Amino acid sequence: GSKGVPRKNVRLLNGRPVIGYVIEAARSAQTVDHVVVSTDDEEIAEVAVNVGADVVWRPPETASDTAPIDLSLRHALRELQKTKGEFSLVAWLQANVPTTKGQVVDQAVQLMFDKPDTSAVQTVVPYKIPPQWAWNLDNDVMVEMEGCYSYTVLRQQTKQAYHADGSVIVMRSSILLDSEGLGGQAYLGNKRRAIVQDPLESVEIDDMVDLKFCEYLFSEKL
Repeated sequence: GSKGVPRKNVRLLNGRPVIGYVIEAARSAQTVDHVVVSTDDEEIAEVAVNVGADVVWRPPETASDTAPIDLSLRHALRELQKTKGEFSLVAWLQANVPTTKGQVVDQAVQLMFDKPDTSAVQTVVPYKIPPQWAWNLDNDVMVEMEGCYSYTVLRQQTKQAYHADGSVIVMRSSILLDSEGLGGQAYLGNKRRAIVQDPLESVEIDDMVDLKFCEYLFSEKL
C-alpha cells in the first residue's frame, strides 16, 4: 500500500474513488475490448465492479510491494484468455493516475498498428530541468550522480529529456508472455515508442500534494 497517501486507489477525489477515473478512461477508449482490474483487495474489487470493470484476483506471489508488475500483467492476461480468447495487445493503466484519458489509449494502440515494429508504446512527460543537473545525497552531503551530473552543461545545450509518467503503456501480448523469467522490462520489448503528454494530463498520486493538485484540476476543469 501507499505510504504517502494511504489507500490512495480508493481515496475519494471530488467524491469519486481515484481508481474509478482510470477505469472510466479505459472503458471510454474505442480500442479497448475488455477492462480488468488486477487486485488482492476486497474494497478495490468492489469499486472496480461498481464502475464497470471485471476483477482478476492476484495470487500472493504477485501482490507484494516488491513483486515486479509484469507478474500481475501476465497472470491477468492468462486468466482473461481462459474465457475471452486471445488478445493481441495489453493496455496497462496505473490506478493512481486519475487524469488518464481514453483517447490517449486509442492513440497508443493506433501507433502499435501503424508501426508494426513497435514493441510497446508508453506515455512520457518532459523533465522540467536537465537530468544532467541531478545529485545524490549521502545524508546532507551532495554527491555527484555517476554518469549524470555536469558542472558545465547549460540548459540550452541539452536535448529535451523525458521520463515515463505512469499513465498508459500498451504492449504486445506475445512479448509479455514470452518474456517470462527474463526480468527487467523485457516484457516491453526492445523498440518502444512514446507519446508525449502535458504534465497536467498525467498527474500520478503519490502524496497528499498530488491529491490536492488533482482536486484543484478537476474542480477548475483544467
